Amino acid sequence: MRQINFSLPGIHCLLEVTRESPQAREQDILSEFRRHNVVFDGPHNDWRSAMAAADGYDAPAILAKVVEATRAVVQGRAEYERDTVVFTEKSYSHPLLAWLLYVASRSDLHLRVVDFGGALGSSYFQHRSALAHLAELKWCVVEQPHFVSAGRTEFEDARLSFSDSLDEAIERVKPNVVLLSGVLQYLEYPLEYLDNLLSKGVKFILIDRTAAQFDIAATPFVQHVPAWIYSASYPVWFLNADEMQDGFARHGYEVLDRFQPAGTFGSVTPPPLQELKRWGIGVTPAPQQHEWPYVGWFLEKLES
Repeated sequence: MRQINFSLPGIHCLLEVTRESPQAREQDILSEFRRHNVVFDGPHNDWRSAMAAADGYDAPAILAKVVEATRAVVQGRAEYERDTVVFTEKSYSHPLLAWLLYVASRSDLHLRVVDFGGALGSSYFQHRSALAHLAELKWCVVEQPHFVSAGRTEFEDARLSFSDSLDEAIERVKPNVVLLSGVLQYLEYPLEYLDNLLSKGVKFILIDRTAAQFDIAATPFVQHVPAWIYSASYPVWFLNADEMQDGFARHGYEVLDRFQPAGTFGSVTPPPLQELKRWGIGVTPAPQQHEWPYVGWFLEKLES
């Protein structure tokens, strides 16, 4: 990089001249973008190859960050947390909250939730103030054993509980709704799990923040989380929504609502790369540069 100064009457200029190629500049921008954003590498041929390229979701750093963030919520230093990121202003997922209240309204204001993959109660803590007036509120999170142990030690109370078994949670809580929020895409066999859940016959199923698209085959990627959240990577599916809806119908569930939750999964092309394109400098989009909306469903079991 060279700097050139020159002056004219009333004008002083400083020019910076670089020999860096557009390709090198592109790589610098992408590297910086990956340091600050969730990105996806792939596609991979199958789940096991994606798993081999990732650290895994049970990395100890993840649980430690979730515990720290949940403590901040419980102690009143934050309103809620999502994926270990704390938020200081109250905010609701309106489709999720609306359908939870609908379930309660159909059950004499009793709401019993089994929340599969709910961390340490992320959705519960985010929405509990809007559900506090109900006649009954029971919320059981189904998670990995080390999450369950931490949840029972620090956060379990009369309303919030934890289990490492879906069957045990259903038996204990007798849910009128099962919540799957941002979880199916992280399972090795998501459609098989979904089929098993639907076969239980719970009256209502609420599927939120799911990485799925219509008319696109299910494909595994590796998701990389930047260090400012927690440094980890794990396999993830970009699911096929048509296959999921086939499963709903096969088990006798009616789709009462298909909605688009806030946010997107996948990363956009970084703005500087967009600027390079605008000036006609060739930039080939990398496989991780997607911006796809989440999809959600609210299902009701039809009477036999």
